[in-house]
Formats: sequence, C-alpha cells, structure tokens
Amino acid sequence: MKRRWLKVLVVLSVLVGGGYLTLCGLAYKYQDRLIYFPDDYFPQDPASAGLEFEDFELDTGQGNTVTGWVVKSEPQAPWVLLFHGNAGNISSRVDYLKLFHDLGYNSAVFDYRGYGRSKGTPTEEGLVADGAAVVKYLKEKHQVSENYLIYFGESLGGGVAAALAVNEPPRALILKSTFTSLVDISSDVYPFLPSGLLLRSRYPTKEAIATFLFPKLIIHGRSDTIIPFAHGQRLFQGAGEPKTFLEIYGGHNTGPLELGAEFKNALKEFIDGAIPQE
Repeated sequence: MKRRWLKVLVVLSVLVGGGYLTLCGLAYKYQDRLIYFPDDYFPQDPASAGLEFEDFELDTGQGNTVTGWVVKSEPQAPWVLLFHGNAGNISSRVDYLKLFHDLGYNSAVFDYRGYGRSKGTPTEEGLVADGAAVVKYLKEKHQVSENYLIYFGESLGGGVAAALAVNEPPRALILKSTFTSLVDISSDVYPFLPSGLLLRSRYPTKEAIATFLFPKLIIHGRSDTIIPFAHGQRLFQGAGEPKTFLEIYGGHNTGPLELGAEFKNALKEFIDGAIPQE
C-alpha cells in the first residue's frame, strides 16, 4: 500500500512539475503580449481639444518608425516630452497635451514602435531608442535645449523615460504611476513565476533614478490598483536629491484633467522651479 501511494505521489509530482515548467515556458515565449498592448485606433487628435499641432514621423531603421505630435505654446517656454503607458496610443493622451498647453508649455508625444501608426515590434531596447530619436528630432528641428526639456513618463512610460535619461538627461524628470522595475511589478502580479529569470524586458527604474542629479517629481496614488502605491514610495526613497513626491487622489488611469487644481498647480510649480532663470 505504501509503495502504491509513493508511486502516485511521484506521478503527481512529475505532472505538477511538468505543468509548472510548461507555464514558465509559455510565460517566457509570450511575455511581450503581457507587457505591451498597442492599439491603432485614433478617435481623436489635438484638434479635438482646440489645439494646433504638427505631425511627425521618424525613420529609426530596420523597418521601424516613430510617429507623434508637437503642440507649441511660446517659443521660450519649457518643453514637456510625454512617454505614454503600455496600452493604447497617443490619441488617448490628448488631455495631457491640453494640460501642458494650458500651463503655457510646449509639448510633444510619440507612439513607440508598434503603437498607433508607428511601425515595428515593441521591445525595451526599441522603446528607449524611439525616445532617443524623438529627443534628437526636437533638438534639431525645434532647437529644443536640454535645459528646457522635461521628461514626463506615465506607468511603463516612466520606465522608458528613466532609461533614456541615463544617456540623454533632461532638465527634470516626472514619473507618474510608475513601477520600481518590471521585475518587481511582475513579481507582484505573478508571484508564482520566477520573473527575475523569465523577463527579457527589465526597466530598472529605481536603479536608474538613484543616479540622477537633476530634479525629479514622483507622482502616485493610493487608489492605484495596477501599480501599487508602494512602488511610488520606493522610487522616491531611492532617488537622490533634488526630489519631490506628490500623492494624487485617483486611480491608475485617472486623466490629468480629472485630477484637479492641486495636480495642475504642483506640475507648474515643479517645472517652473526646475527651469533655469535667465
């Protein structure tokens, strides 16, 4: 009887172990489908919000392109470059462009490869390269100085912005609802998987911002059910000075215009304080 039960346990162990390895294999193979959710549907553009804008399309090589919009305010005003999150495309970020324009700033937003009208397949290295191409475009086409360029990254876009800032530092960095790293947030969501071993994309945001000497604004809300508030707290704790933390009262996808005057005023205070006074 004991031998029979031992055989049953061995068979069950093999089946469970094999099933787990299969699950890990599937997670590794299809992980990009769990990270990137591009969309090519465009229900609106900046004109929908009464904004004049310019289209741009950049060829980044090997069949990849980056497309986006520029919305100008005053020639000498700061520039805010928006790095959007992992879902949708720039058409769902028009409210950010409206906010930046209302605050008196120039702004630009772009779709990573594979998103919106941009061609290619999203990868960590590719998204950072796309950001670098847009920064180069802004500097060459619009004569934007790095002393007047602010990176604003939301969610996954915060990881992209922080990674780009290592080699292309802005005047200041804003991270809204961003994770400490993709490995950390994956471990939160899938605690049963060895994320540190499986993930090709890493986005080590906390590690990156610990080295930055320019001003940093970390924005997060306790009601965020996608990326827990603790990620924002740990980003702030790990960042060097100068740094500011803003707690917002909204969820992960609460739009900037819905966050009210406190959010708007805090952005203006931070950006104006980061720009050098002539």
